[in-house]
Amino acid sequence: MPVLNGCATCKGRAISCDRTKPTCTNCSRSNRKCQWHNLKLSWPGAHDRRRAVVSKTSPSSPTQGRISDARFIHTTYWDMELYQNLTASVPVRTLSLLDPSPCWNSSELKTLDSDLLEYFCCVASASLATLGQDATNIGRVLLRSSLEGKTASAAALSQALMAFSSLHRYGLQSQAVEAKIAALGSLAQGSFEPSFGAIEAIQHIGTGMLLCSFEVHQASCTSGQWTQYLEGVKTVINASSIQTLLQVSSDVTVLLDWLHYHDVLARFSLLHWEKEGVRELPFTPTDHFCPQISSLPPPILSMLDLLSQVWDTVSSSANSPETTDDVHDHKSFVKVLDWRIRSLPIPKVTEDSDDATLMMKLYQLAVLLYLNRSSEGLIVQPMRTQEQLDQAFFILPRLSSCRQQFPIYIIGCESRTDEQRAVVLDVIHRTEKLSSSRSFKHCKQLLQAFWAQDDLAEWNNISYRSKLSSTIGLAEIVPAFV
Repeated sequence: MPVLNGCATCKGRAISCDRTKPTCTNCSRSNRKCQWHNLKLSWPGAHDRRRAVVSKTSPSSPTQGRISDARFIHTTYWDMELYQNLTASVPVRTLSLLDPSPCWNSSELKTLDSDLLEYFCCVASASLATLGQDATNIGRVLLRSSLEGKTASAAALSQALMAFSSLHRYGLQSQAVEAKIAALGSLAQGSFEPSFGAIEAIQHIGTGMLLCSFEVHQASCTSGQWTQYLEGVKTVINASSIQTLLQVSSDVTVLLDWLHYHDVLARFSLLHWEKEGVRELPFTPTDHFCPQISSLPPPILSMLDLLSQVWDTVSSSANSPETTDDVHDHKSFVKVLDWRIRSLPIPKVTEDSDDATLMMKLYQLAVLLYLNRSSEGLIVQPMRTQEQLDQAFFILPRLSSCRQQFPIYIIGCESRTDEQRAVVLDVIHRTEKLSSSRSFKHCKQLLQAFWAQDDLAEWNNISYRSKLSSTIGLAEIVPAFV
């Protein structure tokens, strides 16, 4: 009986086996353990010609003596499909969209309205997205405005306060959603009241901004509506007299600055979130955000103004210039814009710099890097760009937190190594542990998608704007980087 068909013990002894199971006759007589294996693996010997097939490298191989460039890439099937679409002359197929997958709290909550308002003042208001403003001061302005009168507009603002407070305290659940729906109903009712005046307009502005904050605080199926609330707020402002609003309440400047920041960052999102049928935000006269009205620090106000110009420049460069003069003019303007951003009066960063200084410098570096990458060769300053990158990654580990998501996203897109990406994720982790932080889930999802395309396209010339727009454009909802 052939040895090949017997038990492993008989094979090892090179004797015939009668294949009796569970113990063959030979093993039973010799008091040995009868082992049966369907497949036994072993390393072949150096001179085992029957089992080893060894490939011999040709002496003329061009890779001989070189270390392989191969490395592992953390990617998914979706990333591979997107990469194929980017590198193909015609899109291969329609990709599924990036969904932030909200977490629903099914608990039935009955928190008192007074408790929610107190929680908003003490805790939740600190998480309102701002730049250069005290978020808790915005919260006090909103609360004061909600107590002016007993109109539907005042009720809408109170309900929006409670909706945001409930969302911040308990996450996405029925009480928060019901309060938001009630605020929308009161807002609609207040719009048709005969007594609608400047006070009601201010309350509508505050309600719209709170509902916008509700949608960007934590991703949900309705989060994409945050730009629609901004559109509504800007419509109210454009239909009102700013001077009349200022005469009624000086707090209007706080709300206008808050709107200004969201409006500027919304333009960045809509610039790269390319969807058919998406309406642009209404134009607001620049004198509404001028230094004479704004209470923002001058460097912050200048930064927002320059950001708007950067979006305009990047948007206009998507259309090929018609003449050589147009190309020259565009290149000159980009260089002047780069100089103006670098000339912002921001203190020099040192080891002892506070978070506010570090944050402003990081924002400046993010805008410079974005302008440089998006202009695609118009600013050829590799040494300066590398210095800006080095400074950004010098700042990130020294920040205790970073609530503003735009600089984190733009600097994160510059991360090429695992060490740099770990630094970015560490900042996000430190920030999310704060009660004043909103969710970074969508930002991280978009960063990881960009990193995957960066790694896959290492040997292919895929433009920065293509990678940025492809990842942002495939988001289910308009991402908010406020």
